[in-house]
Amino acid sequence: MRKNPAFHSGEASRTSETIGEEVRERLGEMTPAERRVARTLLETYPTAGLKSLPRLAEGAGVTGPTVLRFVRKIGFEGYPDFQRSLRDEVQARSEGLHSLYETKGPARVDDVFHRSREAFTQALDSTLASGSLERDLVDVVTLLSDRRRRIWFAGGRFSQLVASYLCLQLRMLRPGCTMVAEAPDRRVLDSMDVSRRDVLCLFDYRRYQEDTITAGRRAAERGAVVVVFTDPWLSPAVEHARHVLISHADSASPFDSLLGAFALTELIAAQVLTTLGDEGRERVAELEEVHGRLIDPPTAVADDGGWQAG
Repeated sequence: MRKNPAFHSGEASRTSETIGEEVRERLGEMTPAERRVARTLLETYPTAGLKSLPRLAEGAGVTGPTVLRFVRKIGFEGYPDFQRSLRDEVQARSEGLHSLYETKGPARVDDVFHRSREAFTQALDSTLASGSLERDLVDVVTLLSDRRRRIWFAGGRFSQLVASYLCLQLRMLRPGCTMVAEAPDRRVLDSMDVSRRDVLCLFDYRRYQEDTITAGRRAAERGAVVVVFTDPWLSPAVEHARHVLISHADSASPFDSLLGAFALTELIAAQVLTTLGDEGRERVAELEEVHGRLIDPPTAVADDGGWQAG
């Protein structure tokens, strides 16, 4: 898989950055039994894959040979090869800023420019070329275009910016879009208001934030549809998600880039706009009219009878 040196040639050609992403890409190629293994792995990713082969097979309700066929289908020679790569992922998943600084630290200014251009191009290409994105995007856009549903948005320290951006875009097109508060006590109160007809768009990227994950779990328990926006290492919140949208975070610095995540919000907003058609257009026109009155209110002029609006 891309960027992970532990991944080497196997029976399948791999272009994904992590095992979880590769599994999601190849679900359509799998047999029903192999898909049971895939779902078991993704439900508690990556923990399920670190168990012994017999335990993973038992959890998925399949035989050991089915698990072996599954790992070969996603490009590994065998189960030990699969687990070695998964352990490397676990380390990368929790890698801190200090360790990233050692590998992606200061460089010449001109080098940073060229490395950034390559990294950002790679991030966008990898994010938008995903086959699993195409499949999930149709359902997500349908959910977000349903005006009968209330849409909630939540993120972490940095990902809250992406959540807010998508919320602001969709509020221009439809009613019922609300940010989940950042403060822990208010976040708990907001999560109690989530209902069965609602959708929670949850943004969580490595190093994953516990209260964001908890918000996803509570929303799922209350019957809401949870859509998780995450990176290739997969936030633990995917365990509670009906849909998962992955964006890549390539950058030339120790800071993971949110460029791919913002690109997804632009894509979603454009597709929701198209889906809503005249309804969205009418709301935008109404908002523009209201904004126009606020920015340029009617002037008051003197008349014999007193002050009148001009």
